[in-house]
Order: sequence, then structure tokens, then C-alpha cells
Amino acid sequence: MTQFASPYFAAVDLGSNSFHMLIVRFNDDRIEIVDRVKEMVQIARGLKDSATLDAETQTRALDCLNRFAERLRDIPEAQVRAVGTKTLRTARNSKAFLKAAEKALGAPIQIISGYEEARLVYNGLANTVVNDHDQRLVVDIGGGSTEFIIGKSYDTFCMESLSLGCVTYTANFDLSPDKLSARNMRRAYMAACGELEEIRRNYLNTGWQVSYGTSGTMKAIAELLQDNDGGAVITKAALNTLIDDTIANGKLNAPNTAQLRRDVLPAGLAILQAIFDQLKLEKIHVADATLKEGLIYDTIGRFSDHDMRFTTVRKLEERYGIDTVHGGRVAKTAMHLWLQMPDLPLLAGVSRSKILSWAARLHEIGLSISHSNYHHHSYYILRYSDLAGFGRYEQYIMAALTRSHRKKISDTRFDGMDADALKSFLPLLFCLRIANILHRRRDDADILPSITVDDSQYQLCLDPEWLSNHPLTQTGLEQEAKFLKPLGVQLKLL
Repeated sequence: MTQFASPYFAAVDLGSNSFHMLIVRFNDDRIEIVDRVKEMVQIARGLKDSATLDAETQTRALDCLNRFAERLRDIPEAQVRAVGTKTLRTARNSKAFLKAAEKALGAPIQIISGYEEARLVYNGLANTVVNDHDQRLVVDIGGGSTEFIIGKSYDTFCMESLSLGCVTYTANFDLSPDKLSARNMRRAYMAACGELEEIRRNYLNTGWQVSYGTSGTMKAIAELLQDNDGGAVITKAALNTLIDDTIANGKLNAPNTAQLRRDVLPAGLAILQAIFDQLKLEKIHVADATLKEGLIYDTIGRFSDHDMRFTTVRKLEERYGIDTVHGGRVAKTAMHLWLQMPDLPLLAGVSRSKILSWAARLHEIGLSISHSNYHHHSYYILRYSDLAGFGRYEQYIMAALTRSHRKKISDTRFDGMDADALKSFLPLLFCLRIANILHRRRDDADILPSITVDDSQYQLCLDPEWLSNHPLTQTGLEQEAKFLKPLGVQLKLL
């Protein structure tokens, strides 16, 4: 059994509607839930027309994270995963907010793509429900987006994240629970149908045997329909009756629903009705597992051979026809250099050794597009592809390494990093660039250099006789010293 520093793991989901924290204990290969906390922060409401989070919303969010932090203090950082979703993907000032949020929480926070959000939602459900033999449709209605996944057992076939959110729809279509109009509900329903047109045909053609809803919105609607459907399932007939009654009364009759949830529930009803109609559903089962559970299982997998990122890298190698032997040798040499580096400041929760190894293995991925300036193509593929298991910042670091692994470089390429991040990034880049030069002949290096580092001064030690027998490599290293100088990195050959 894999040994952990602590038996406890934590997941924090900074959703557009609610912030969730889940604490579990890993015991005898079983996961036991020991604590759950949810606060309806509704950061999507604080997203102004300028696409920035307002001060009041930021304060509300930071106060929540400060409370979460108390529970996380005794759990090792590597066993805590915190992610931000749709609203934090959208907000222009999310970078500044994240600094304050990480300080409040005491743990790194990753912004994940809609694709990764969908994968984690399905991962949570797949690990907590039975009937592995059925092909499933999983729907997760959030505050700013809705995820749709078709899968079987632990495998996924379709994953999409659409801009259907109960918080954003409430604001966009003026859906007050106490003063509802048929016109506004219809507008919201039609807008949701329009979004679903993007996936409707493909999903219906792929098909499923059972459908699940995994969000707080689904649970709240199921509770309202408990007298009809029992609370564990939502049927189309009962949903339509509830909506018709709500419109006829001009308000939502949900006295036992928490006020903040009640405020956004009419939008959730309109979105869910569109999902039922467009995807031809008759009923949907309500599950008690979602993104936070997926995060827990994904984190535990990273301590074993079930790290999804390794699988993603391998699939990229196959898809783009990468020379894996050459990528492996560059990765081996880069890691040889990295292990000689002194302790450095952390890079926002990024596992630098893994990112360096993956960047080395994938540094030639752009050759599949063009040999000319292929490193720029490598950057684009790794920066903007949907890469399962990777956070957006991890992708950015890996892409930045591949773009700058050769030729002349400028610090303007690293505008996405502050001074501290750049200080941690440059040693990674140094290792990759030197490894690339040493393997220019695309063969195994018959010598591995040693290095000494003093602040930004790097001394690379190679046998003089070996250098004289490899004049092209020596010229490349001398040229490299000139390339690195504008970045404040001093390279000396000994």
C-alpha cells in the first residue's frame, strides 16, 4: 500500500456558486469522509461588466477561505488540492485575487479548464457509484457553467463545459424567485437550448443507458419533487409540472430551501428543462459525488502510478508522433542537471521536477506542424490544448519551457510570471536548454556535466578534452552563455 505523510486528504472547490471543502481519511485502501463544509459565496454575482471581481465579492471569498484554512493546517500541502472554475477562469483580475486567496487558504490554488472540470466531475462519480457496465451521462449544473460527460466505468467518451450557470442566468434573465415572469423563464430556457445545440447531436449519437445529476442545483430540485419522485431522481413530467406551477404562481414555492440557493433555483429549473428537452431525457438520477470527490481520488492517484498527467503525456507522444527515445534522453539529462540545483522557492504548487521531465519529453511536439520555429508550435499546443490532469498554470509553465528551450530568448516571453515565479522558473529552463544542446546529435551523451550554482551564476563543468572532441557542442554552449545573459543568468564553462 502507498505510504502517505498523513492519512488525511483535502479538496477545495472554488465554484461560481459555492465554495466546498471535503476532508477524507485514507484507511486500508478505503476513503472515509470525515468533514464537509459548503458556503454559498456566489462569486459569479461579483463578476462585473468589465469581467472583474468586485471588492465585496473578493472579501466574502477570502473570509470563507480563512475559515477553511483552520481545517487544513495539519494536512500536508501535497495532500491538499484546491481548484477554481468558471468564474475564476473568466475574471480578468483573477491573478491578483488568487495571490490573496492562496495566502488566506494556506495552499496553492489552480485554475482548471472546463474540460478538466468535466473530467474531475466524472472521476468523482465513477469512484462512488456502482453499475460500471452502463454507459452514463453525467450533468453538473454550476453557478457559471454546466459540465456534460458521457462515460463507462472509469473511461470517458465525451466531455464538454457549456456557459450555462444558475448564478449568471439569474442575473442575465432577471429570474427573481419571488417575482417570476413567464417571459423571462422562456428567455432563459431558449438561451439554454441554444447553448445545448453545440453538443446535442454528438451526445445523442453517442448515447447512454443511465443519466446522473451531480450538483447542488440537482439536489435542491429533487428535494422539491420529493413527493413525486422520492428525492433521488428527477422525472421530466414532475419537473415540467413544477415549472408550470411556478410560472402560474409568479413565484417559487420552496420555503425549506436556503435563501441563497432559492435565489438561483428558477434559473436552474430553466436550464434543467432545456437539458431534458434537448437531450431527450425522461429522468435523471441525483448522485452525491462531484468535482471535490474527483479531486480527492485524482490526488491519491498522483502518489501512485495513476497520475492522469502521465497518461496525458503518453497520449500526446503517440498523437503527435514524437521521437520518444530522443525525448527520453533529453529528459534524463535535464533531470541529472536539476538534481544538482540548490533548494529554490516553490512555483505556485507546480511539481517542478515532473513539469521539467514532461516538457523535455514533449519539447519537439511542434515538429508535427512545421520544422521551422517548431518550438513556437510546441508552445501553442501545450498552452491551449485540453490536457487531462493539468491545471492551467501547469500547462503555462510547461508550454513556456518548450517555447524557450532553443534559440534566442527574451524575458518578455514570461510576462505571466512575477519576479518570484521567474526566479524559480529559470533554473528549469537552464536545465532543459543545456540538455537540448548536449543531445544535438540525437544520441546518448557520453558525458554528463556537473554544475555549481551561486545565485544566478551557473558553472558548467565538462572535461576539456571532451569539449575539444565536440566542437559543435562547445560552440553551442558558448552561444548559450550569450543567450542567457539578458535573463540575468551567467553561464561559465569549466
